[in-house]
Amino acid sequence: MIDLYIFDEGGVLIRNHMVLADVAHALGMEAGALAALLPPDMGLASSGLIDSAEFWRRFAARTGVVADRNWWDECFKPTRDEPTFVLVRELARGARVVCGTNTIDCHHATNERLGMYEPFHAVYASHLIHLSKPDPRFWQEILAREGVAPERAFFTDDSEKNVEAARALGIRSHLYTDAASLRRELIAAGAPVRP
Repeated sequence: MIDLYIFDEGGVLIRNHMVLADVAHALGMEAGALAALLPPDMGLASSGLIDSAEFWRRFAARTGVVADRNWWDECFKPTRDEPTFVLVRELARGARVVCGTNTIDCHHATNERLGMYEPFHAVYASHLIHLSKPDPRFWQEILAREGVAPERAFFTDDSEKNVEAARALGIRSHLYTDAASLRRELIAAGAPVRP
């Protein structure tokens, strides 16, 4: 029996969450060039060890590229995947449903403001729990806080490496592609959702 359902946010419940290309364009760079310059500071921001303002200070110091605004925030325009929102709301009426997401401070604030976390009973954001997927400690922290054993948890994400990492811990894990296939997987897991 599953006691806890853990959902990724970006790529599962929301779309238009990938902003790298738009940020690169705003900085006059190619996306690949920007991506190569992100470590290690983006990992620190995702784990909440620095905020997005500090990210840009460090980025400018390392690269000489100065951002005149917080482009992570300016370019982040998430939209809902309504069929998945409907499914998660339905599930949350009969089960414990939480969000486990890798994010940064400004994206989290936007998601809160837009009601993107509305279906969840709790949100475990990487920058707040100071752990990011696919680090196994990310799920272990959620399971510990929720008081649930791995084999009694279900996880879905659109990232194969995150799904594999959760599965390695004994969590029933599903690679998200769309709401319809997720519904079928939830039904197979015994979740309280309609066929």
